Amino acid sequence: MNAVMKPIDQGRNPAAMGPSSVRVTRSYAASPEKVFRAWTDQASLKTWFAKDQPCSFDVREGGLFYVAMFGASKLNHHYGRYLRVDSARALEFTWVSEWTAGKESAVLIEFAVRDGKTELTLTHDGLPNEEFAAMHRGGWTSFLDELVEHLH
Repeated sequence: MNAVMKPIDQGRNPAAMGPSSVRVTRSYAASPEKVFRAWTDQASLKTWFAKDQPCSFDVREGGLFYVAMFGASKLNHHYGRYLRVDSARALEFTWVSEWTAGKESAVLIEFAVRDGKTELTLTHDGLPNEEFAAMHRGGWTSFLDELVEHLH
């Protein structure tokens, strides 16, 4: 039998996503390419993002990632797939963990040049409620602050 197979839908799944969102913006004294590489290079991600915890990043559209993060006195497991990898412009991926109530959410990171620096805007949509959104806001804020040190 010669059946035609449809490609897997790589987009967001709004029906599975919650109503809450988080947006965090930071500026970096580095080129958009360098900041983008910090989010897409395996060694870089393992160092600053995963903090040498177990992780795997297949940074390509449709690629999967896993990262364990220590917090709340335990290892927290996060999974997702890359939806968009647009060099030095945007990176988008799904995000699933205990802190999304096991539901798929989506993170969009946009890179733009502003006043000679790279402005990074991270938007995390689809969080289950405002309590989890506040937790993610704190987490993302911390990661974006740590990225400053990594880029130097």
